[in-house]
Amino acid sequence: MNKIIITLIFVLAGILFIHNLTSINTDIGRHIKLGEVIWQTKEVPKINLFSYTAPDFPFINHHWLSEVIFYGVYSFGSNWVNGLKLIIVFKAIILLGTYFILFLSVRKHNIFAVVSSFVVSVFIFSARTEPRPEIFSYLIFAAYLLIIYRASPVRSSLAEVPQGTRALGTSETSNGISWLWLLPILQLLWVNLHIYFIIGPIIYFFFLFEKYVFTRSCLYRQDLVIGLAIILVNFVNPNFIDGALYPLRVFSNYGYSVAENSSLFFLAKYFGKWALQDKLFLVSVFILVGSFIFSFWENKAKIKTRIFDLMLFAATTVLSFKMQRNIPLYALSLWPVMAKNLDDFSNLEKLKRWFYACAIFVLVASIYLVISGRFYNWLDSAKTFGLEVSSAAQDGTDFVKMNKIQGPVFNNFDIGSYLAWQLEGVRYPVEKVPDPFRVFIDGRPEAYPAEFFDKIYKPMQRDEKVWQEMSEKYGINYIFFAHTDMTEWADEFLTRISKDKKWPMVFFNDAVVVFIKNTETNRSVIDKYQITEQNIVEKLPQVLDKLDKKDANAFINFGSVLYRFRWLNASAMVYEELITNQPDNPYGYQGAGYAYAYATMNNTATQEKAALNLEKAIDLGFKSFNDYFTLGIIKANLGKFFEAEDNIKRALEINPDNKNAKQVLEAIDRKMYQ
Repeated sequence: MNKIIITLIFVLAGILFIHNLTSINTDIGRHIKLGEVIWQTKEVPKINLFSYTAPDFPFINHHWLSEVIFYGVYSFGSNWVNGLKLIIVFKAIILLGTYFILFLSVRKHNIFAVVSSFVVSVFIFSARTEPRPEIFSYLIFAAYLLIIYRASPVRSSLAEVPQGTRALGTSETSNGISWLWLLPILQLLWVNLHIYFIIGPIIYFFFLFEKYVFTRSCLYRQDLVIGLAIILVNFVNPNFIDGALYPLRVFSNYGYSVAENSSLFFLAKYFGKWALQDKLFLVSVFILVGSFIFSFWENKAKIKTRIFDLMLFAATTVLSFKMQRNIPLYALSLWPVMAKNLDDFSNLEKLKRWFYACAIFVLVASIYLVISGRFYNWLDSAKTFGLEVSSAAQDGTDFVKMNKIQGPVFNNFDIGSYLAWQLEGVRYPVEKVPDPFRVFIDGRPEAYPAEFFDKIYKPMQRDEKVWQEMSEKYGINYIFFAHTDMTEWADEFLTRISKDKKWPMVFFNDAVVVFIKNTETNRSVIDKYQITEQNIVEKLPQVLDKLDKKDANAFINFGSVLYRFRWLNASAMVYEELITNQPDNPYGYQGAGYAYAYATMNNTATQEKAALNLEKAIDLGFKSFNDYFTLGIIKANLGKFFEAEDNIKRALEINPDNKNAKQVLEAIDRKMYQ
């Protein structure tokens, strides 16, 4: 039975790690391109290669070896099947290897502890499983934990399975001291793979501290020599001292905030809610704190046997609250730490059969939910099980190439790395790259002067005068923009530029939009491809036919940007298509409801459609203030005042202080009693 459960554990992990490439428009293209440059030139570039706005700006590439590996995998895959799909498979193998190494750390614990802590760990971890250099950090981090757990004097002296339980695996008799010599080797790789390498010396210090407290004696010379070696190998990188110290000053020149570097509280405030996996993270923190307290309450002497776990838990928890991108480190730490905590007070002999049945049911149900896509729909995630790679951005770059549209290009932060890979054909050395063949910006804040963002990039989007001045200065000929950009300045820019006759829209799909300068040189492209509010409906099927019917986010993104442009009939059509494909998805009904609501305010039939769609969205779980308030307004416009009053009151239950809702309610009451 244990073997069945272990198998299901890794099947679940595998299918969570094999999903579509949702980051195709962001970092992976730049990593592949830089890997190609490094492989061909046999040197690591130390300046910004990709941008004509900051071509000579110094840049420390702390993950150059990861990029060479990604380039190698991509090149090998391109020769056989598909380079990007092979990268997805490769990433899944690395992450599975990470969890297998962790399993070796927990297999002595009882099955209840192992499965329960695994499920919590893997679902928290699954929020960040894209192919990025950090996947190598996860693998090495797990290896560090395994080696330290094997070498720990606490584990050596307390290596027993609790009575009345059944262990997952055979016993280990080695004290693991020789394994510690692997740590400097791992650290040497780590410092060239990803910036998380600074974690290696820190967790080794946790190990030494626990060993000193537990043994109450001086540390062995070997322990100190290994620690010194772990520190010294950090200098073996292309940037020597600067590279070794880079994690300590990476944010000293960081002029642009990215979501993954934001705190959980900031993100919850920004989006108006906690993401489900963030909630699971918070719950798990309380569970771990509670289990530590319970474990130590009756036997305070146990504290010194769990010093490493306590320090590891505290460090990864603080890092996770500080930056969302650190949560996977916490998730990986959680499995061995929580398994040990649950092991301390779990006895399954009487309930063993029931637990086996429950464990199998939970794992099988989870596997089904992930494969079917229900799990990702529940999370409102863009992920789907499989090896799909969106061609939306590539369709845009193919359009530019086919029509021989020349640079310079203005692009947003999100899409720059993809353009540097697919469109611009950057060559090395830099002196041989003409300015028109580089991008405006790519996705590396640290590779640009901090003031560039505040004085050029953001003002160009927020201020029309600055846009005119800078677009002339740089000679910008076309705009390639990922309209999924959620920043305020991007919203302002797209709303304004979509109405600017000097910059007609010539390409548009669910991910990117292309505008071109209205000049005689570009006249033939404009005449043939210009997209306007008048012809968007007839051009819409060309885009909709290419969308994956299972990818709800593609429809949501497309419908959302059409709504932003106030091309409301087209927006409603996109959401109606989503409703046809996924009749249980509330986003389709909500989007269609808002589009119909504002498309023709005085058209009764359209308003009825809006009401029906919003009612359906609410029935499916969307019960926000805006949904009830908008539905109340629509009902009032239709003369259904009692229903309007009921919806406005429900909106006020959610936001009692909203002045607009109070005024509308008073107006409805006056209408009702006239």
